[in-house]
Amino acid sequence: MKSVLAGIIAAAVIAIIAAFVLDAEVQRSAAEAFTTTGARL
Repeated sequence: MKSVLAGIIAAAVIAIIAAFVLDAEVQRSAAEAFTTTGARL
């Protein structure tokens, strides 16, 4: 039971950290990601 609870807590912590990292660093809007001289949005 303790290992299941520890796994659930670990998964939740990893998910929260991943959400903050993706929101702040990795994800960009389409306008930012595809802004070049050959693309218009």
